[in-house]
Amino acid sequence: MLAWEHGYKIGQWEMDAEHLILFSLLNQLDININADLADECIYDVLAALDAYIDYHFAHEEALMKAWDYPHLESHSALHHQFMNEIARLRELVKGGDTVRGALKVRGFVLEWLLNHIMETDVDYARFIAEKSKKSSA
Repeated sequence: MLAWEHGYKIGQWEMDAEHLILFSLLNQLDININADLADECIYDVLAALDAYIDYHFAHEEALMKAWDYPHLESHSALHHQFMNEIARLRELVKGGDTVRGALKVRGFVLEWLLNHIMETDVDYARFIAEKSKKSSA
């Protein structure tokens, strides 16, 4: 299981809260895999992940747009790559290999979340913090 740590915060409280929810979804999948319930939960987890990721990405991109973040387009492209990989993994699960698919979803989302938050999201959060500081000075 992945424990939320202070170091995962990017300093944008709404995004941090949404990232925490994504961690929770991932942990729910992990709990079900460890309880040999991957077959029963993978479709629900994928549906929840789809719905919440759509919401989160739209919210995050709106925030970047509102602050005129110069790398919005490349950041958005990363979001689309994530969604494409989730779609590919969904097809693997539909192919009947639910346990393997659940493990792949868990591994992919875990790696992606950590890398995306700690590298890509930190960049726009820094940009917004600096711009906010300049506009309030």
